[in-house]
Amino acid sequence: MSPEQLIVREQTRRHFFSNAGLSIGSIGLASLMANGDLHAADQSDRKTNPLAPQEPHFDAKAKRVIYLFMAGGPSQLELFDYKPKLQEMDGEVIPESYVEGKNFAFLKKDAQLLGTKRKFQKWGDSGQEM
Repeated sequence: MSPEQLIVREQTRRHFFSNAGLSIGSIGLASLMANGDLHAADQSDRKTNPLAPQEPHFDAKAKRVIYLFMAGGPSQLELFDYKPKLQEMDGEVIPESYVEGKNFAFLKKDAQLLGTKRKFQKWGDSGQEM
């Protein structure tokens, strides 16, 4: 057999679709770049494009927010999401209805619920607990 025949014989369906996909992708990319649609829109389009960035309705009160994630620090769920029912059930075994018929990789059926150790307070005009 000649080397060309060996190459054709060794080419599987997977190789064919891989090579065909690369060439079709190249053609698609070339056609996108030829249209010139990759440039940023003019500022005049701001009124016609509802998804264009716009000025906020009100001035922001906070200038900056810095959130540092450190090992052992509180999770963002404990900081911003108050769960009164979880606080009531702190230390109890997970209800059977939660684990019934489900397989969890790292959760035992006799695992205990853990409520937050932080104290929540009402903040702002809305009274949001954080």
